[in-house]
Amino acid sequence: MSNVLAAILSFMGIACFALAASAEVDMVTIQGQLRADDLPLTDAVVVVEVKTDEVCLRSELSVDGRFKFAVPVGAKARLFFIKPGYLTKEVEVDTKNALTTDEARKFNKKVKFDVVLEEELLHVGETYFGPVGQIHFVNGTGLMRVTHDGRMKRLDPTSLQANAVRKD
Repeated sequence: MSNVLAAILSFMGIACFALAASAEVDMVTIQGQLRADDLPLTDAVVVVEVKTDEVCLRSELSVDGRFKFAVPVGAKARLFFIKPGYLTKEVEVDTKNALTTDEARKFNKKVKFDVVLEEELLHVGETYFGPVGQIHFVNGTGLMRVTHDGRMKRLDPTSLQANAVRKD
């Protein structure tokens, strides 16, 4: 009896392993270029926060600002583009419906965009109101929809004073 049970459990384990191995996760490749006054970007960073996996990734960033990484389909990600002396920009990407149709699979496997950073000196005491861009895919068609929001808000004066003290 125990041999039969062991054989059944082994078979189930192999079947589950085969199912897991065959179930590939579809990915959407995000790529583009970060720009900051045509300066070298050796000190810039692209941080990718994937909410469904609750992981934080650092995207590879070339000297000329090119970035590339993959996000699983169905994931929500927040991308942070950071360079000292420049305002940080955030972009939200929701890949929920990215590959729902054949047409969507054709066009959405790779998403390309550029990000231009602005000097902090041009916006002293200000920050962006929220994410400067949102990318999501329309349910049913998989077509990509992009929104842009460049609104600024004043920083809290107490946080400005704290930053001034830290720099001294």
